[in-house]
Amino acid sequence: MRTLILSALSVMAMSSSGVAGGSILNVEPAVEPVIAVEKESGKRFYVGAGYSFMNMNIEGSEAINAVAYPPLLGETDLSAHAMTLLAGYDFNRYLAVEGRYTFSLGDLDIDNNGRDGEIDADLSNLALYLKPMYPIGGLTLYGLLGYGKVTLDDGKKYSESGFQWGIGAGYNINDTIGVFVDYTRLYDDKGFDTIWGDQDVVVDAVNVGVTYEF
Repeated sequence: MRTLILSALSVMAMSSSGVAGGSILNVEPAVEPVIAVEKESGKRFYVGAGYSFMNMNIEGSEAINAVAYPPLLGETDLSAHAMTLLAGYDFNRYLAVEGRYTFSLGDLDIDNNGRDGEIDADLSNLALYLKPMYPIGGLTLYGLLGYGKVTLDDGKKYSESGFQWGIGAGYNINDTIGVFVDYTRLYDDKGFDTIWGDQDVVVDAVNVGVTYEF
């Protein structure tokens, strides 16, 4: 009995010595490394479409014979119901680039000193803008600064290119769909191509529409 007890004690002592000497290792379960994926900070393509009301205002008293309408005197407005198609890219929440094409639908309305009518002509604009933005919750205020080309076509095309600007606001309905409304100044200078001499000509538009982000 004494021999059995001594043998058991010897085995226990050897086991303790083995642990103290590090011959038995504690193996921890392997942990897979976690790789953080950085968010793209709003980098997304988007497209949109909307309704635009375009207006060309010609100030002065010279006769206007360039369009298919009886000679006009005094201040004149040419206006159009139009459609705008746009596509853009958000670099982040504060800056985007956007291209727009706006074209009239049907004849142009003309108002000359209270005399109303219609002319068979088209009014369009093609532009590329830098779009600074400032988000406030779901609302985003923005500006449009860029270069564009306005064209009046009444059988013969007249066009002017130059700096354009705008200001507006957009609202995110959900993660992909938004709505917007803005004002754009498309042209503001003396004359227009080869027509209207030195008269002041202003072309602008009010736009409202919807966008879809990918």
